[in-house]
Amino acid sequence: MTPRPVESSISSAATPQPWYSHPNLERDRSHVVAFPCTIEDLLENGDLDWSASRFILLHNHGMWYRVQPSVGPLFLKYQELKDMLKRTSASNDTNGENKDARKSLVAWVGRYQDIDYWAAYTPDSVKVLQKGNQTKVDSSSTDFKALREFGDALESQEDAGILATAQGLVEFHKSHPFCSLCGGATQPVKAGACRKCANCRKSVYPRLDVASIMLITSPCHQYALLGRKKLWPKGRYSTLAGFCEVGETLEDCCRRETYEESGVEVDPSSVKFVASQPWPFPRSLMVGFRAIATTTASSQEGELPNIVVDTSEMEDIQWFAKDFVRTRLEGGSAALEYEPNGKEADFHIPGKSSLARMLITQWTNET
Repeated sequence: MTPRPVESSISSAATPQPWYSHPNLERDRSHVVAFPCTIEDLLENGDLDWSASRFILLHNHGMWYRVQPSVGPLFLKYQELKDMLKRTSASNDTNGENKDARKSLVAWVGRYQDIDYWAAYTPDSVKVLQKGNQTKVDSSSTDFKALREFGDALESQEDAGILATAQGLVEFHKSHPFCSLCGGATQPVKAGACRKCANCRKSVYPRLDVASIMLITSPCHQYALLGRKKLWPKGRYSTLAGFCEVGETLEDCCRRETYEESGVEVDPSSVKFVASQPWPFPRSLMVGFRAIATTTASSQEGELPNIVVDTSEMEDIQWFAKDFVRTRLEGGSAALEYEPNGKEADFHIPGKSSLARMLITQWTNET
């Protein structure tokens, strides 16, 4: 079987915008750089003009969001935020004094259509979680969950991008309470853009863990290499992926991770960039590629490259036919708590929030 030329084997059609990205979110924070960076300071500065601001309330394990009439973000006005925080404060401290105020955070997310969006983070408590389903804002039912668990159900690309940015900022602040240089306590500054050590004054900014995520197709282009991890919901298969190492290009990472996890070698000239996606779980940037596997000298014509699964990383990796995958695109989810039923329990791919679905769908749409 003669392989098609690399240039014609991968679609050049326009790539849709990946979920959790928001190219129109303005990120110039010069107009808010002196605004409060903690909830305590925020509540004490009610005289500031917050009329064009909306707040996303987050806790240690997730964020508040609307569940009715449809799944969507819970963007709170200033007064609504104050009301929510009163419940939180009362649950955290029976003495009426929030001892965790110093751990709270207010971080500017961005500006979109003349609205400033802020992430408002306060430490979690069991009582707050228990009250979650009882909370009402503007007569809409709300719930409390990790963004990854409800991100597929969001209807708006822009909303998903705003929530993902808020999630990523909060994860950064939560993971850097102390200075890596001297061990001193750090504090949020510049409207949450960074943290500064109170002792040595060193500043630290958000960092990203960059990973390659790749759809590897067979030399005949009719099969794709998909795998699953042990902890994933039953039946979930996805593209392979892995973090880039020091001194390595993303293209080299794509080839190395594919070989390490599956034993399949990739044609270096076939590795083509498709799209990148923010993945704030907790702080990744996924860089998507398409590539083509190579055949070995001992392979018979038409034979698929042999797979050797690294069982320390993956539970299973298989070649899946395009005709089969094309019929199983409905449904799916990127949530870790997803409970598949029927055919999905045998096979499903991640939901629309994952760059993997975009790569897989692009391939199935090709003739």
